Amino acid sequence: MVFVRTLRVMSITPQELQKLLDELEASRASRRRAWENLQEIRWVLKDAARLELPPPARKTIDLEGRIVKDGVRKAIQDRQLALAELVHAIKQFRKIADSQPLTLQGSEYPQAVQELNKAIDRADGLRLR
Repeated sequence: MVFVRTLRVMSITPQELQKLLDELEASRASRRRAWENLQEIRWVLKDAARLELPPPARKTIDLEGRIVKDGVRKAIQDRQLALAELVHAIKQFRKIADSQPLTLQGSEYPQAVQELNKAIDRADGLRLR
């Protein structure tokens, strides 16, 4: 009797079967588009931010999504840090440069210039646009 009940529950019409097949194909197409979008973001990170992301341990959208999300976060944080360092170095340089004539500036001036140059190099290395 249990077997008969199971068959009745599992019985579906051809229209219902077609609807399930259509949903399955739509889901596959959606996953393909999601994967392609993640690969596009991966390429942008490599090209624009010089950030090479490791491949996922398994080819799943969840793992790839996490890797790409972490890559985007790292690229943005690196740029924010470079900008903050650059602004800080410029402010230090201006403060020293404006405080007294160039010929009278002490040992703080070369240090400020050095910090400014390092910040510029870091920002330039990230290709800030």
